[in-house]
Amino acid sequence: MTKSLIYLEAQARLRDFITEAGLGPGDRLPPEATLAAQLGVSRLSLREATRSLQTLGVIEARRGNGLFVSAFSFRPLIEQLPYGLAASGTALEEILTAREAMEVGLMPAVARRNPQPELAECARLADAMTALESRGESIAEVDKQFHLLLYRALGNPLVDNLIEVFWELFTRLGDAIPVPPEGGRGTVHLQIIRALQKRDAEASIAAMQQHFDDIRARAALLRPRESDAG
Repeated sequence: MTKSLIYLEAQARLRDFITEAGLGPGDRLPPEATLAAQLGVSRLSLREATRSLQTLGVIEARRGNGLFVSAFSFRPLIEQLPYGLAASGTALEEILTAREAMEVGLMPAVARRNPQPELAECARLADAMTALESRGESIAEVDKQFHLLLYRALGNPLVDNLIEVFWELFTRLGDAIPVPPEGGRGTVHLQIIRALQKRDAEASIAAMQQHFDDIRARAALLRPRESDAG
């Protein structure tokens, strides 16, 4: 068996061990020598396997304390995907389409839950965006807070992680999207919240759709004109 196959086998055995032992986030793995013996692999192969699984976010090393099972996170995906996606000219549109489908689709769920404290804070963030726009300052950080908070009351960690993934990937790929000179992005965000506060799912869907239509229109300005091609 080649070295790469041995390493992959060690990685697979370690994954199986975590599952079969019922280990969860925060649980400590056995010491290296014990674990290598239990898995039937060399300590060198185990080290290579644990390093790769740390990169993937499956386990984490705590200095002087050993190896532990990590909590689920899309962070490794966020860190690795942009490099591959950036090579594709359609990457920005693909991320925008996925993010749009998710956020527009979640509007009825948020309207039903009607999380007034979170919606009130989102309204404040929308007003902050308007103030920043009026001063010609970036709204990126406040915009991110808005979208992360908007769905938090759903109590769905998978949704929270995916929203963050889509946000960060789109931001990394779309940081060159032109900013509208007249502003208005804070106003669109506020329209979304006002509709949700009234539990008006249809109006919230329309407002969120308008938000993405605006982004798509501005993103289209980045595409080369046909007359400029070739």
